[in-house]
Amino acid sequence: MPTYSYECRKCNHRFQEILSFKEYEEGKRKCPKCGSRNVVQVLETFFAKTSRKA
Repeated sequence: MPTYSYECRKCNHRFQEILSFKEYEEGKRKCPKCGSRNVVQVLETFFAKTSRKA
C-alpha cells in the first residue's frame, strides 16, 4: 500500500500514513499530535524498486 505524507496547518507537525486507495479517497485525515483535521498532503520524492533483470 502507498505511503502518504501530510502536514498539519495548526501545529506544523509532519506525519506519514500507509493507506489503501479506498482510505485515501475517503480523505479523513487527522493530525496524530494535536487532533486537528486541517491537514494538507505534502508531495515528496520516492524511489521505485523493481525486480526487472537487465
